Amino acid sequence: MATFVLVHGAWHGGWCWSRVSPKLLALGHNVFTPTLTGFGERSHLLSPEIGLETNIVDIENVIRWEDLSEVILVAASYAGMVTTCVADRMPERIAALVYQNAFIASDGVSQNDLLPEWRKVMIEENIEDAWCMPPPDPKLFGVEDCNDQKWIRSKMTPQAAKTFRDKAHLTGAHSAITNRTYIRATGYPNETFDRYLNEAKSDPNWRAEVLNTSHDAMITLPSDIVRICTEVSDSIEHRV
Repeated sequence: MATFVLVHGAWHGGWCWSRVSPKLLALGHNVFTPTLTGFGERSHLLSPEIGLETNIVDIENVIRWEDLSEVILVAASYAGMVTTCVADRMPERIAALVYQNAFIASDGVSQNDLLPEWRKVMIEENIEDAWCMPPPDPKLFGVEDCNDQKWIRSKMTPQAAKTFRDKAHLTGAHSAITNRTYIRATGYPNETFDRYLNEAKSDPNWRAEVLNTSHDAMITLPSDIVRICTEVSDSIEHRV
């Protein structure tokens, strides 16, 4: 069975995987859903100093201290910046990378650099005290169910702007990981994600999946996220 580390995106926490992780566990997989520093149940640690590096080390430490190997790293949104950097630092421990509407880090590039201009302007205009980004309404992410909206709204927490402004530093070691999947959840318009999908379709090292659901696909279409994760796991077993 596989080992999954599921990493949440901006303003979320490990809680957002609660409809996915039990299903993967029931299939016999090992599943970790860490909450990054400053988010969710760790929101009491929020400060202006929390940046991309803080969150990279969060996931590095989970993998290191839990002594994990052959990890399938699954990233949602902002977490793609984190997991790409983690994979670059410990490629020998990573078996596959899965990006769910996630940003893919490049050397010397920040998440702000990758945001569509309309989204960047919206975020910067709402930053509080020059460092804190309040969470948007879940409707922006294409979440349509009222109960889901209410639940997500009650869980999301502010985020340090430094996480979006910090540039990634990569050596290129992550390129050794050739098992990669891009999941495009189309209920959230984003031309950056569309570009990643098209690139994945034309690269033999990538598989591309399109889901007609919200940006929070792990909440609004968890069965398909489980299916894709299982297929990635199977591809690793077949490779071995």
